[in-house]
Amino acid sequence: MKNTTPHWIVMIGLLLAVLAGVAYKFIVLGNTVEGEEGRTAVVLSPMERQAVLGEMRFLLETTQVIVEALANEDLDAVEAAARPLGSSAIATVDFALRAKLPLEFKKLGFGLHYAFDDIADMAKERKPVKEIQIKYAQTMNNCIACHSMYELPLVK
Repeated sequence: MKNTTPHWIVMIGLLLAVLAGVAYKFIVLGNTVEGEEGRTAVVLSPMERQAVLGEMRFLLETTQVIVEALANEDLDAVEAAARPLGSSAIATVDFALRAKLPLEFKKLGFGLHYAFDDIADMAKERKPVKEIQIKYAQTMNNCIACHSMYELPLVK
């Protein structure tokens, strides 16, 4: 009787290697190409692009509310504005879209949302405004990093 075990081991090894390559492409790299100005272009459908840009605009608009509320030492308004930007917002991102985003993009985005949880919690706990402002300033570094690393080209 012929022993075929080594063939199956090779076949399983090859399958795992292919799966690892696919996982690396979709989990780590996302759907990207070399962009302009040394940035990575994240290639999305027009509807996905609008969803991401819409979220960014919402983040920007809400951060203005937070800045103003901090200036007025209105911690209730800080919490109310920051809470919807927290980790609960992650669940609203479509899985197909999420698969197209590179891992570092997702790390920055998730970190941003978790930081807004922290800001809302700090406001709820009545932490000093200066302490919340410092956390907020650190949080904005995620925005700066992401915008300096990635672009969302219009693809037709």
